[in-house]
Amino acid sequence: MAITADRGYAIYPKRAENRDAVSSQSVFPLLKLPRELRDQIYDHAFRIPDDRSQRALRIERRNLKHFKPSAAAILLVTHHEYLLINRQVAREALEVLFKNHTVFLSCGPFVLKALLERIAEQNGPGRQWLKWLNKVELDWVTFPNLTHYPPDREEGRDEWYWEHDQAEVDVDYIRGAQYNGHYDVYDHEGGYYDDNLYDPSDSSLYPSFRQSTTTTTTTTTTQAPTANDPFGFSNHYPFVDPTYDPVDEASADEIATKLDLLVSMEVTPLFTYLASPSFNLSSITLPLYFISRESHHNRSVSRPGYALPLKIRYWVQVCVHALLMLTSPQHSGTSTSTPLQEVRIKYLPWDIWASMEPADDLSRMVDAGVWFDKPEDGEGGAREGEGEAFRAVWDGMRARTPVEEGKEKTLGLKAQVRLVPWDGNVDSWRVGDELEVVFTRA
Repeated sequence: MAITADRGYAIYPKRAENRDAVSSQSVFPLLKLPRELRDQIYDHAFRIPDDRSQRALRIERRNLKHFKPSAAAILLVTHHEYLLINRQVAREALEVLFKNHTVFLSCGPFVLKALLERIAEQNGPGRQWLKWLNKVELDWVTFPNLTHYPPDREEGRDEWYWEHDQAEVDVDYIRGAQYNGHYDVYDHEGGYYDDNLYDPSDSSLYPSFRQSTTTTTTTTTTQAPTANDPFGFSNHYPFVDPTYDPVDEASADEIATKLDLLVSMEVTPLFTYLASPSFNLSSITLPLYFISRESHHNRSVSRPGYALPLKIRYWVQVCVHALLMLTSPQHSGTSTSTPLQEVRIKYLPWDIWASMEPADDLSRMVDAGVWFDKPEDGEGGAREGEGEAFRAVWDGMRARTPVEEGKEKTLGLKAQVRLVPWDGNVDSWRVGDELEVVFTRA
């Protein structure tokens, strides 16, 4: 009896057995190695730089729909699919990843919190896995269009209602995207996944929004009725303005209010959860950005009070939460204690123009620090306009928590600032020098 091979030749059973023996010998017997050696192999694999873009490494909201906690599922959603050999390897690799490496998590705060909560389901090993989680790096490349945040569920509007494919939009202050002249106005253009799309059938994938019972308009102001006009007809316009477009008419103040709503509904609950006894995080890495000198000047003139783009202001708030988590009172052995030891800030150029002509003198920030509390740091000083993002972080921390006496200057923190020169890789999506700022408790 012959066995047909791929090329159509007839192979007799004895020759087939020889071929199977050769193929089995060519497979490396990984599980026959001692666990210590396998862990070294996993560790080496995780240390290999991943040259995929940050967009390719994102975690999408729709990943939650069918996510069931397992070691393999976690490796897959965090884009370490090359170790999905079998369940044993996945469990061992996950332990090495969570204990010894920084886990990159690029998604919105609600998606991340929902993912972690699903991993920690009762009667499963997920709680122990989260205890292993030691270092995380947060990012969010699909930052939503906050013009329509929270999503409007009234009047049967769905995700298609909000698409303005033909409209020219100021993406700088509405979307807050890193704009380099070749960037999509919306995440959902070009086949990308948009974190702002809302599907009522998947309401569990979104926060529970409470719609306001009162409506406001940006075009007219309602005055109190008078004796001569008890019903307010004199200033009442009974028709909807057909020229009003919420995308074009959204003001900087309105967008800032929506950012505050996003922070209170998604960012604050996430960090409350990360500070709970469910985790033993020792390090959190976050991005923060500086803009170009020309952009800083133009925005300061055209948008007073909003010199920083929207997405940078979002990361300012995330940094505030992380640093407050770091400086929270330490009561060992209690539910309020946190093992967090450091917060790392990658201070990056916002775009190519910031790389060429940054508003910040990075070398001076290495020497003088990031506190900006000296006379020359104020108006008219040598460092005026420098470190706007860090100044906003300090203002945010002072607004959220009282500062202990004697710690007003550095807010109970100490910082190590290091210049990271550009490596000259022209194929990188970001070029230019950066800063690495490591904050620890003073």
